Amino acid sequence: MDKSIENELINIVGEDSTKAIGCTEPVAVAYAANIASDYLNKDEISKINLKVSKNIYKNGKAVKIPNTGDHGLDLAASLGAFTKKTDKAFLVFSNLTDDEIKKARNFVSNNLVVNIRDLSNEYLDENLPDIYIEVTLKTADDEVTAIISHSHSHISKVIKNGKVIMDNPFVDAEKSTFSIKNMSFKDIANIVREIDIKEIDFVLEGVDVNLDAADEGLKGYGMGLGKKLNELKENNILPDNFITDTRILTAAAADMRMGGGPLPIMTSGGSGNQGVGITLPIYMIAKEENLDDDTLARGLFFAHIINRYVKEYAGKLSGLCGCAIGAAIGSCAAIAFMLGGGEEEIAGACTNIFANITGMICDGAKESCSMKLSTSAEESIIAAYLALNGVVSQANVGIVGKNIEETIANIGKLSHQGFKTADEVILEIIDK
Repeated sequence: MDKSIENELINIVGEDSTKAIGCTEPVAVAYAANIASDYLNKDEISKINLKVSKNIYKNGKAVKIPNTGDHGLDLAASLGAFTKKTDKAFLVFSNLTDDEIKKARNFVSNNLVVNIRDLSNEYLDENLPDIYIEVTLKTADDEVTAIISHSHSHISKVIKNGKVIMDNPFVDAEKSTFSIKNMSFKDIANIVREIDIKEIDFVLEGVDVNLDAADEGLKGYGMGLGKKLNELKENNILPDNFITDTRILTAAAADMRMGGGPLPIMTSGGSGNQGVGITLPIYMIAKEENLDDDTLARGLFFAHIINRYVKEYAGKLSGLCGCAIGAAIGSCAAIAFMLGGGEEEIAGACTNIFANITGMICDGAKESCSMKLSTSAEESIIAAYLALNGVVSQANVGIVGKNIEETIANIGKLSHQGFKTADEVILEIIDK
């Protein structure tokens, strides 16, 4: 086994799986503002200009910001500018004070943040990467711009008074010496089976983090879907089994996150919802099937890798729901893997998901994402059990290719070409 490839995969999961408080799009905007504010006097900030890519705009427009009960990228930028410096990008909202929230609200209400809807020609710029954030803070004497690109936490450039003081270009995976796209599912599964468990058992923390979020969410956040689904189960409207419980828990965790709750989520691929959609179904299977922590850890690690694999083709943000085409794929692949499935069953489980819910659109991050996430989580379990019992969608029909790798390439083509226009239409609709 090539140790360097092992290390690459471990690094990928380590980067993709981290704690985050709040939806990662407003978090990233706040983080960019937070970085910029470190180069000037926060108390003298008089104006904020904000430029974002269309997918950052779409996913940040309506989702609640933790501890505020409110939403908006203008508020996110203001909060990031005025809160204390953080070295952990996804936890920029973790220690907001009442004074900081009040100051940020006043800044927005006084129209001191450029309304990004007035920058439509900029945030719809086709030349921008899917993830792009440019925050400029102005005082009487200084102007600082911080730019995040390609990844929610990658500060690619900082400019002060026209001078570049930090230049950190993003390294495209396509141009690096290692690319996960050059691996097959079989290759990845073989490595995960043999890798030293001590190298990957850090993924188990995500279970505890996301279960805590689900428990908090059952109190009722956002649209209260998890809480209501639980009531439907108790009233014998929904079946009382582990699949229903999985749907309830994933919905509740998403309710908490998208409804502005205070607890962190463990992400996958830079997405909190996808982190929930991976960890909770896999954990529930391990619990139901009495699997040990070794098997659970390998399953979680495999799922994170497969989620990233899909994103290398489809992109981190697109018009397709990442819970459906990313997290659900990682989850069902891992479930088949943990239950003893071989190459055929693992690929078959993923094929079943792609044949089923690929058409689920992403119409922005918001409270109702808990519905899409919980649907995807439930379907990932069913898809895996179907494949393990010999039921797999036919090859070379529709978007399903001759093998799982070709199917994922088809999903990438659909995401970048087929849903490009759909994404623009969605933006027009949600921006009314």
